[in-house]
Amino acid sequence: MKFLGFEQTFKNALTTLPMGGGKGGSDFDPKGKSEGEVMRFCQALITELYRHLGPDTDVPAGDIGVGRA
Repeated sequence: MKFLGFEQTFKNALTTLPMGGGKGGSDFDPKGKSEGEVMRFCQALITELYRHLGPDTDVPAGDIGVGRA
């Protein structure tokens, strides 16, 4: 994770975004979970993160290994 955050700092600098870089994740494994359980996890995660997201604060983006399986 530290390297991914370090790498994001350089990506932001190269595109002249006036912010540092960071990455985050979770250890939630959706295998064997119902669609409702996955949805509840995603909603709870975003509920906790929303105050840290915004155009002048963070640039959330997908990455390798994320999304619907």
